[in-house]
Amino acid sequence: MFNDMSVVTTAISSFNNAALFSPYFFVVALFSIPLFIMAFLYGQEFVSRFGWARADIESKIGFFGLLSLVFWMLLIGGNYAVIRDSVSLLPTMIAIVLFISMIFITNRLKKWNYFEKKYSKKSRWVIFIIFLMLAAFSAMPTWWGILLQLSAVLCGVIVGDRLNKNLSDFFVPVVVFGLMTALLLMQPEFFRFGQLGNLTFVHILALLFTGFFCVTAFAAKYTNTRSKIYNSAYVKLKWLFRILSVLGLILFVLTESVPIFLGLMAVCMLSEMLTIYHSKSISDHIFKQSWALALISFGIITICPLITMLGIIYLGFVSPKVNLKDFIKLL
Repeated sequence: MFNDMSVVTTAISSFNNAALFSPYFFVVALFSIPLFIMAFLYGQEFVSRFGWARADIESKIGFFGLLSLVFWMLLIGGNYAVIRDSVSLLPTMIAIVLFISMIFITNRLKKWNYFEKKYSKKSRWVIFIIFLMLAAFSAMPTWWGILLQLSAVLCGVIVGDRLNKNLSDFFVPVVVFGLMTALLLMQPEFFRFGQLGNLTFVHILALLFTGFFCVTAFAAKYTNTRSKIYNSAYVKLKWLFRILSVLGLILFVLTESVPIFLGLMAVCMLSEMLTIYHSKSISDHIFKQSWALALISFGIITICPLITMLGIIYLGFVSPKVNLKDFIKLL
């Protein structure tokens, strides 16, 4: 009646899903606190030895943040064969993330002329082939997953190498991190984050914090202060956004739906953009602090301490004292 192998596979899958219920990422973050403290105290001095300076810190953080994310995605070893839905968009979205990330990484390496200075042509080809093999075989055991990731990385490298325009140090990384946060919610079991439909309060809170800081950084970066909106219209619009945010938050907690999460983040971003546009001036540190906090929270939920430490180091460079009142005023 039952195939023996399918019974064993189902049993293993059920056990793994049961083990994913607890917020493992939060436990890892707690045990990593000493590492984070060391990054806060000595991180600036450490990276300064490698030529990092306040003038180009944003460029370095964006590059190494995306590079860490790419290696995390490849080494985490998600199995496409166990995707819940046969027509899931998850593999396509992962390929898009890898493609965009490799465009940015290759564009930066070309701009800095890094490999040409340190490695011969033969060595560069060896490194490139090894990286392609890692991208391909990390998608085993599905043959189409191998082709998908290999083509995404290869096309990203080609486009990034041919692209003469310098990409933004912030726009590409924040979009990729925001997209990856939504992918964690799309199928959390694939990324060993948790169980879809059975996320704990800690899971939901971590996702909300990460998404909030990403959209706050985006709004603060690309919205200028104008102070041209009538106060009566501003107050009505703000209350409209607040009501929509509360309704979206309730629906998200109840359903754990990706579209509702994206809609909630969009409403929060529009509300913050409205506040910034209506203001005469805002704190200069809001963008940098929110970007640093987005990196920190994203590294925590993906169990990638390197990204968290990058965020802590960036926060130390720009403004280590975070004023929560500045963020509350945006809501």
